[in-house]
Amino acid sequence: MRPGPSGSDDTATVERLRRLGIDDLIVLDAGGPVDQLAGMAAALDGRTLLVAGDLLVADASLGQLVDDPAVRSAALVGDRVAARGGRPAGTGAVRVVQRRIASAGSAAHEVSGPTGAFLGALVLDVADVPRAREILSVAAETARAAGWDREPGADAVDIALVALVRGQVAMAAVGAVGPVLRGGTVEQRTAVAAELAGLDQERVLLERANRPDDGFYSTFVLRRASKPVTTLALRLGMTPNQVSLLSLAVGLASAACFAQGGWWWLLAGALLLQASLVVDCVDGEVARFTRAFSELGAWLDASTDRVKEYAAYAGLAVGSARGGTDIWWLAALVMIMQTVRHVGDYDFSRVQRIRESWVPARDLADPSDGGQGDAGATLALSAQLNRDSRVRWAKKVLHMPIGERWLVLSVGAVLLGPLWTLLALLGLGLIALAYTTTGRVLRARRWTHPADRSGEHLLAPQLDLGPLGEPVWRATLGRRSPLAGAFGWAWPAGMRVVELGVAWLAVLAVAPGSAAWLFGWVFVVAFHHYDTLYRALGGASPPRWLVWSGLGWDGRTILVLGAALLGAGSLAALLRWGTPILAALFVVVASVQWVASLRRKDVTHV
Repeated sequence: MRPGPSGSDDTATVERLRRLGIDDLIVLDAGGPVDQLAGMAAALDGRTLLVAGDLLVADASLGQLVDDPAVRSAALVGDRVAARGGRPAGTGAVRVVQRRIASAGSAAHEVSGPTGAFLGALVLDVADVPRAREILSVAAETARAAGWDREPGADAVDIALVALVRGQVAMAAVGAVGPVLRGGTVEQRTAVAAELAGLDQERVLLERANRPDDGFYSTFVLRRASKPVTTLALRLGMTPNQVSLLSLAVGLASAACFAQGGWWWLLAGALLLQASLVVDCVDGEVARFTRAFSELGAWLDASTDRVKEYAAYAGLAVGSARGGTDIWWLAALVMIMQTVRHVGDYDFSRVQRIRESWVPARDLADPSDGGQGDAGATLALSAQLNRDSRVRWAKKVLHMPIGERWLVLSVGAVLLGPLWTLLALLGLGLIALAYTTTGRVLRARRWTHPADRSGEHLLAPQLDLGPLGEPVWRATLGRRSPLAGAFGWAWPAGMRVVELGVAWLAVLAVAPGSAAWLFGWVFVVAFHHYDTLYRALGGASPPRWLVWSGLGWDGRTILVLGAALLGAGSLAALLRWGTPILAALFVVVASVQWVASLRRKDVTHV
């Protein structure tokens, strides 16, 4: 812990940040931008927090900036109109795209279409420190040559953020919570300081524990129901992973009730499914409140969600069979559709963030940020419509996120019965798939980015190529690097369509009596693809021996087609014997291997 290069030591600020566990702190109080930028560059050492000395902010805000392991290098931002004190208009403005700062401004730098205000605090990850040190040294010389010491309102922290963004250091945007003031009059600072002193920061953190991409039902119903449960979980000292496992248990109990088939059982299953969804909100809220994040926790949360949802499909199919109607084929089809949607959603979202948060290098001496560029007439119209909250929420509902899907499952099971509930899910899911795919194609066709900003590294592990498919891919399509193209994000989802679709059609055409085993086969293979996806999102991939032991998607598809050509008995035998073998490999062995690899990385488990 050390004061800023100016030599000043704001004891209150230092002590406040010490309680957050910050080891490297630079507080900037006095002096011109030239000396301060040079001092920053010289003082950088390890993970560092830079804070403007005139910033008044809640501990919870700085905690979000520095405690979340998912946040590497980032800047604290707020609303454009948020308490700017007496600083010149436009100073410290930022434009945030896909949660990253695409453009930053200062008294000497413009921002095209600003969407927020930089509040004067940023954190630099260890990996970015060498590059940041070089960038800030050059920034000090640029400031000296441009005479920014004499520029009214010129601020070293603002200029530092501009330099880092233009120097292609990926800076994420972290939203501030509670009162915040940068600069301001004595009266303003006294008033904000009094607000901060009386602020219940735990309550603020709990209220802000929602996910930013929650759907309508989650935001206005589930999150309101989950807050008291989260408070109870915190008082009991439960960890996020314990809450995830509790949600899984409740979800499986719901599926067991659906499997009984009677109306009262369906009602019990519907209520338990909603309870599971509420508890599922709690694990994330506990994690965000306590800043207890881990790769294991993210994998467990996401994978158990899929298990609960697909177990509900199975429960409805079992209950329907008790009443004499076989809908296993429909349950398998809905699961295939939802798996394809999930893979496409995750991949497009992450690739979009990688591509659209990229900022071309730009000279710090240039006052302009180069403008926003043309997004196209269709996307511009969509953005304009999104300004109406009613349209924005309607579009979120149309996307059919987990809250809306499980609401259809619960209400449909009670009012419509298993058959019509799954048909409704299939229809609504296909509408959502068509809607999202159309928007993504329109957006992606305008993408032109460097190969290292294409997201190819995220998509490559999801090819799931076996000993037959891998050499064929390398010799043909691999040479053209299709994953680095504008539509590379669609390849994994397309492969899931082929593999799972072929299995579904083969069983329907050749061995319709084996539809229940088909559901098991699709479930196990889908679990494997989710496992691969979540590993890729964490920067990892399954070992080759695991992928090849499962023959790859190409090998499994050839196996299913070969068995189908031999007749119903061969295909039924493949599903009956292959499903438990793949389950042992993809569910048991793969999970043990993944958890063991996380432990070897010394990941903190919660």
